[in-house]
Formats: sequence, structure tokens, C-alpha cells
Amino acid sequence: MHRKQAWAKRVRKERLKKKFLTRMQATRLLQTDSMGFRRLCILKGIYPRALGRSKQKSSGNDKQYYMAKEIKWLVRDHLQERIQDYGAWEKRFRRAKAMQKEKEIAFLTSNKGRPHYQLAATLKERYPYFLDALRDVDDAMTMISLYAFLSPDIHSESTIDFHKALPSGLHEKAKAVVSQWMDYVKRAKCLTRSFISIKGYYYEAVVKGERVRWQMPHEYASKFPSGVQQYILITFLEMYVELMRFVLFKLNGDLVKEIEEREAVEDGTHDANAETFAVGALEDKKAVSKKQALDRELGRVKNLFTGLTFYVSREVPNKHIHLIVGACGGNVTDTFNDAVTHFIIDRPALPIGFTVRDNVEYVQPQYPFDCMNSRILLPPIGYRMGESLPPHVSPFTVAISNYPEDLAAIEETKKYHPKIVSYVPDRVHEIRKLIDPSYVAVDPEGKVSKMDAELSDDEEHAVAPAMDDDDLVSLSGDELEEATRTVNWDEEEVTENVKRSKLSAFQVKKQREMNLMNKPTREDVAARRQERAKAIGEKKANETVDQRIKRKLAQKERDEKATRKMQLQVARKKQAKYYKMVNSVVQGNKKKEDMLATKAQQIKEGKTVPQGTTLVSKKNVDKRDKIREKVESRGEKYDTKKEGGKSCLLYTSPSPRDS
Repeated sequence: MHRKQAWAKRVRKERLKKKFLTRMQATRLLQTDSMGFRRLCILKGIYPRALGRSKQKSSGNDKQYYMAKEIKWLVRDHLQERIQDYGAWEKRFRRAKAMQKEKEIAFLTSNKGRPHYQLAATLKERYPYFLDALRDVDDAMTMISLYAFLSPDIHSESTIDFHKALPSGLHEKAKAVVSQWMDYVKRAKCLTRSFISIKGYYYEAVVKGERVRWQMPHEYASKFPSGVQQYILITFLEMYVELMRFVLFKLNGDLVKEIEEREAVEDGTHDANAETFAVGALEDKKAVSKKQALDRELGRVKNLFTGLTFYVSREVPNKHIHLIVGACGGNVTDTFNDAVTHFIIDRPALPIGFTVRDNVEYVQPQYPFDCMNSRILLPPIGYRMGESLPPHVSPFTVAISNYPEDLAAIEETKKYHPKIVSYVPDRVHEIRKLIDPSYVAVDPEGKVSKMDAELSDDEEHAVAPAMDDDDLVSLSGDELEEATRTVNWDEEEVTENVKRSKLSAFQVKKQREMNLMNKPTREDVAARRQERAKAIGEKKANETVDQRIKRKLAQKERDEKATRKMQLQVARKKQAKYYKMVNSVVQGNKKKEDMLATKAQQIKEGKTVPQGTTLVSKKNVDKRDKIREKVESRGEKYDTKKEGGKSCLLYTSPSPRDS
């Protein structure tokens, strides 16, 4: 290796050492243990870097590497300083407790003596814009809902010390955040989808133009599984709780302003110029169309239960029904009075003390969820008390209402989750039929209406009509064999339109040979053909919408199949032509190589000898030498001459001059 190359390699290594640090080097630099380092990385949003094989350090390929500038940034961070202060506080507290200093213990345990930290500055660093924080709400609410459901294991109000189980103070904050979030979604009426799964309740809300999806667990007695390092999850929970407190503060403030502006518009005291300054003059057309689609989607849901009052039985999860009904404009009452229109019950019979009323619908808890996903107030048939429920379809995999905005939302979801199966159950077809009576299950996307302008009943097919039974002529055995023979793909003829079958083509050819094409049609055959055409016309006139759509789709499928076949034939022809060209060159080169190898082998074995620019067989050379010797022994002259590309021997007697 050249000395300059060695120097450049050494410089790159030194630069790499300064750019990346291992986890052990980072913990030593920060003077903390692995648990504290993980906690700092989670709170500050620092993650290990994946290095290429060429950039791996000499310390090992199985280690985690961090950016050196990020680790050095943590050295003087306020969180690191507070955590180090807490470590010093623990030592002072153990010393005071061992020496039984009551006054010092009382001071250290007070809020003034015990160190603590705030995550406000950290959250501002991680989320410089409010939209960035909204995009993390789905993970935050899923985590907070899980721990708000669990029971605390440690009684502690502080979060600066390490907890390997859920502390009571953080649990209370998580419960408060879940309650405030559900209250905001209910008041803002921004809930769009909901689904009950075996894992829990799935919800989707549109907040400030962003779709937020989160999960809430079922409420039952459970125990946290062993073997899970909870201190990592609790660190995430601590950060998410503080994040949601900031987000909810902003959302509630904006909601109050929106309500005040709405009331001002209704009263006529709204300032029209304020809207001009609030909304930018230049807006992206795509963003405007997306906002309009979201507004239409919310408009179909937020007034769905307006004027309805629900009473929830005690065995039904109350908070979920409150969220669904409140977000759709309905009311939930705690007393069963005359204003109740729907009684939600999850048992085969009414509880003791209740009687059946004619003006009240007794439905099961699935009913409000399906109504929200369908965007209409479904008939209670199938949802009543004691009846077998219809299938509960997830609105996150299929658009139940078949509205354009719902279809666009599903297509957007498929971009990020391509494994979603686009299967439409029968229950979805039933709901779509209730929404739109003209809906047809065979054609959910309305392709036939688009085809009507392109395809008419007069020009149904490009397919040539088959031969009539009355026009059939007998074919010979060779012709039948040729007509029924399956040709190879390279023998297929490339055509733009669909042609007759081979059997029908042979029949037409035979008719032309026998001069039967101009033969007048018999009256019975003509009458039979007219009856057949009339029957086909009556069948088309009497067919239902489903039958017509099936016929049109089958016709389009045949045309597309013929087009694909033609394209495949053209591609195969081109491929075969290219293959033959390449193969001829390859085979020619191979033959040339074999010929040269054979000649080299013959020269090596002595079968041929070079003579000038050509190779001559050794047998011919020996034979010619023998003839020359024999001719010269008789005193005659030996000569060679080219005739017809072959060498011939001429024997001439010596002239008197030669003698």
C-alpha cells in the first residue's frame, strides 16, 4: 500500500472515531449506567445509527453506535444535570437516614429539597411544530390508554427516580389524559370510525386535518406479563403523558375559539375580515380538496344521532358508548325516562325493574358502532335484544358506505399497509344497498355506467358470429384434425381483433369451395333464425340489472382477455426474433471455436500440416510426394495446376531441350 493511501485510511479511521461512539463509550462520557442512558435517549429522541460494513469500527460489528455530537449534546443537557443531582440526593438521603438526622430527612423529602425536572423544553425541541406532535398522538394515546387501564404497583408521585413498575402518580395522570382526550373528541365531534376487536376498541378521529388512530383495551382484570422491562415503557409513558397535556391544552383552546366564532356567526356579530387574515391567500389545491373531503366525511357523522337519547345498561362499557353517541350528536342519560329512544343492553332479557316500551328500541352495543361506520341510522333488525348479531366489519379495511371520501381513505391506508385484503363481505353490500337503492353488488364501483358510453348493445362484440347449425358442412378427417390441433405459441397468428375459431374457419372455407355461400336460405331456416334473434332480444329486454351488469362485465372481460392475448403474442414474437438473432450469433461463434479446436488438434496429432496460408491433410501430402518421386524416377516432369478450385497433377514428357 502506498504511504499516501495508508495516511488517508488512518485519517478516515480517526474521523470515524470522532463521529460515532459505542454505547459503552457514551455511558462513560455521560457518567451514567445503561438504564439511565436508555432513559435519556428515549426522552431526547436519540437512536443508534446503522453503519455500513465499510464504516464499521475496529471495536466490533455487533455493537450499537451513536452520533458523537448527539452524545456530547447530552453532557450539558438539563435532564442529565437533574438526574445527576438526584443521584447525589439519594446519597445524602441514605446518609441522613443512617445518621438519623430528622431535620435533614424532612428537608430532603420536601418539594424544595428533592430534585425534579420538567419535560417542557425537551418536547419543544422534539416537536418544533404542532403538526409534528399531532402525528405522534396515535402511539401516545395507545400507550396511555393501556397504562390507564392497569393498576399501579408503586405508590410514588415522583418520576425522576427509576420505577420498574407503574407508579400511582403517573397512573392518575394517564387516566386524566384519557378522560380529557375522549371529552375533546366528543365535544369536537371529530370521530369518524370505530371498531370492536378481540384486542380492544379501535378509533379514528380527524384532528386538524390529520387522521389519528388509537386503541383502547377491554376492561377486565389482568396482570402485567413478567419478563417485560417496564422501566422502558414507563419512560415512554412519562413522555407521552406530558406530550398529550400540551396537545390537549392547544386543542381545547382552539375548540373554544371555534365555538365562540360559530356563535358569533349565528348572532351576526362575526368580523368578516378576521377570516381573511386567518386563512392564507395561497393554498395548495390538493390540500384544499383533501380538507373538503374530510369535512364531508365529518359532516355525515357528527349529526347522525341528533335528537336521539340513549340509556346504557350497567353491563355495557359506559365510556365507549358515551364517546360514540356524543361524537355523533346524540345524548346519553343515566335515568330511564320518557325521552329515551334507544336502550343499549347486552343480555337476553331486561334487568329487574324495567318494562318493555313500544317507543324504545332495545339494541345491543354493536348497533351505534355499525351506524357510525355506515354513516346512516341502520334499522334495528338484527341488533335487537336477544337476536343474533350481523357480522361486525372493520371500517379500516373496506369502505362500508361506498362514499368517495371513504374509498379515498381506504386507498390511502393501503399505501402504508399493502397487505390489506380488499374483500367486501355480504354485510357491506347490504348496508350499501340501504344507503343507495340503485347500488349493485356485482358492480360496486359503477364500471357499467362508464361502459355504456363506449359499448352499445348494437356493437356488443368484436367476435365473429359462430356458424349456424343449418349451415354446417362435413369436413374430412385431416381437416378436423387440423381444426382441433392446439398450436404452439410461436405458431399463433398475431391479430388485432378476435377471429373465428379454426373449426368455423374451415366450415366457411368449405362452403366457399362448394359455392354454398350464395345459396338461398330455406324458409324454415330463416324463420328459425328470426325466432332465435327475437328470443335473444326479449331476453335482453327482460333481464334484471344484475344480469345486465354481469353480461356487460363478461363482455369487457372477454375484450380485455383478447387484448392481453394479442399483447402477449406480440411480445413473444419480438422475444423469439431477438432470441433467434442472438442464438445464431452464439451458435456461429461456437461452430467457429469448434472448427479451430479441431484444426489445432489435427495439427498436434500430425494429421494436417500448414502449407502457406492453408492447412493440408498429411495423407494428401504423402500421396503427392510419392507421386512426385514416381514421376521423377521415370524421368518425367511433375507439375501442379489449379482447376475448379482443386489441385490436379499433370504428367508431361521431357522435351528435347530438357534432354
